[in-house]
Amino acid sequence: MKSSQALWTKQQLEELVHVLAKDSSRVIFTEHCLQRMGQRGVSTIEVLRCLQRGSIVRGPSYSAEHKSFEFRMSEPAPRNVVCIVAAVEPVVAPGQLFAITVWEI
Repeated sequence: MKSSQALWTKQQLEELVHVLAKDSSRVIFTEHCLQRMGQRGVSTIEVLRCLQRGSIVRGPSYSAEHKSFEFRMSEPAPRNVVCIVAAVEPVVAPGQLFAITVWEI
């Protein structure tokens, strides 16, 4: 299987993200994400809740530069407080979820 070919359907990826995000030690916040959280007043709890309960609203798409599948997640109204760009590595059983950036809706 090519690394740019999705390993999961959108629904399977959402379920995977929900599972990974339930264990906060598996969520890796990039430096960029941490900076944006501080600038935009977004808490770690808001990010984790979105990853645990949200839906993929754009993507996933493969990033050859980062060798990962990137996607945008948010929750439906009235819980749609933040939007997150996150990524997972293209392996059958990824153990980490990367929070790339975040903004308030």
